[in-house]
Amino acid sequence: MKKNLLQHLILISVLTLLCNKLLYAQDPNFSQFYNQPIQNNPALVGINDGLRIGALYRNLWTKVPGKFNTFDCAADVEALNYGGGLGIVASSDLEGEGYLTTQSIGGAYAYRITLKPRDFIVQVGFQTTVFTQRLDFSKLVFADQLDARYGLITPTNIGTVPTPDQSKSFVDFSVGSAMVKNFYFRKMNKRYKITSNFAIAFHHITSPDQSLMGVDAKLPIKFSSQGNVIIPFNYSLSGKYSGLLVPAFLFEAQDKFRQVVVGVNAVKSPIFGGLFFRSRSLPGLSKDVDALVADIGLEVPMGDATLMKVCYSYDITINKLGSSAPGAHEIGLFFWFKDIYMHKNKNSNKRMNCFSF
Repeated sequence: MKKNLLQHLILISVLTLLCNKLLYAQDPNFSQFYNQPIQNNPALVGINDGLRIGALYRNLWTKVPGKFNTFDCAADVEALNYGGGLGIVASSDLEGEGYLTTQSIGGAYAYRITLKPRDFIVQVGFQTTVFTQRLDFSKLVFADQLDARYGLITPTNIGTVPTPDQSKSFVDFSVGSAMVKNFYFRKMNKRYKITSNFAIAFHHITSPDQSLMGVDAKLPIKFSSQGNVIIPFNYSLSGKYSGLLVPAFLFEAQDKFRQVVVGVNAVKSPIFGGLFFRSRSLPGLSKDVDALVADIGLEVPMGDATLMKVCYSYDITINKLGSSAPGAHEIGLFFWFKDIYMHKNKNSNKRMNCFSF
C-alpha cells in the first residue's frame, strides 16, 4: 500500500511539472540542435544547397514515471526563385503519460541578401506556427485523493479547481536573422577555406495565451542564438578534404530559463561524433553544469547528390538530480537532396559555395 501511495505522490510531482509548464512555460529542447537548425531559427531555412528533410525523437528521463517524449520533423529547400528559402516544421510533445500534449505545425520563409564578395550571405526569416494543446483532466491526481492506508481515493473534494478546456489552439510568430561567411587563409603556399555560421532569433513575439485553466499563462518570448565554424582537414582548392571539425554553440533564454550548450563534432566520413556541455548558468560552464551530451552518427551517400545521416545522442545527467533523473535518448534521421532546389540560372548569383554539416 505504501508503494501505491508513493506512486501517486510521484504522479502529483508530474502534475506539478505540468502546471509549471502551463504557468511558466518553456519550449522543448533538443540536444542535436546542429542537425535540425531551422527548429531554432526561421532564417536558417534554405540556407544550404538543395532540399533537406529531417526528424528528431527525444525521450527524456526514461526511469521517471510519466512520459516526456518530443518528436520534431522539418523540411526546407533553397528557393532563390522566391528570394531565399521555404520550410515547414511540425512537432509533437507528450508529457505525463499523455496528461498534456502539444502539437504544432508551421511554415517559414527566409529572404537572402548576398554581400560582396559572394562569400558572405545574410538571411532574414519569418515563421507562423499553429499550436494545439490538450489536457486530460481525468488523469490528474490531487493530494486529498490519497490516503496513507488505502492509497488513491476518488473523487477530489477540491471545489476550487477549475475544469479546464479540453484543448486550445493559438497562432504564434517567430523572426530571425542568420549569416554565413567564408574565411580564407594561406599556409605553405596553399589557400584554405573555413565556413562560419551565426544566427539569432526571437520566438513567440506576440506572447500568445496558452492557458487551459482560465489563468494568465502567456507564452514568454524566447531569444536564441546559435553558430558554428566548419574547419576542414587537409582541404584543397579542388574541393577535397579528409574530414571536418565543427565546434558549435547554442544559447537560449526564455523568462527565467537559461541554457548554453557548447561542444564540437568531428567528421571523418562516414562516421562522426562529438561531445557537448550543457549549463544552466551564465557566464560559461564553471558552475551548474546540467549534462554532458555525447553523440555518434553515420553519413551514408545514396548516389552522387543524396546523403542520409543517422545520429544518436545521450544526455548524461551530472547535476543534483543524479541517478533519480537519468539522461535523455535522442535519435535523428536526415536526408539531403543536393540537386533539388527552386531557382533558375538568373538567380544563381545568390548561391554560395560553403561547407555544411
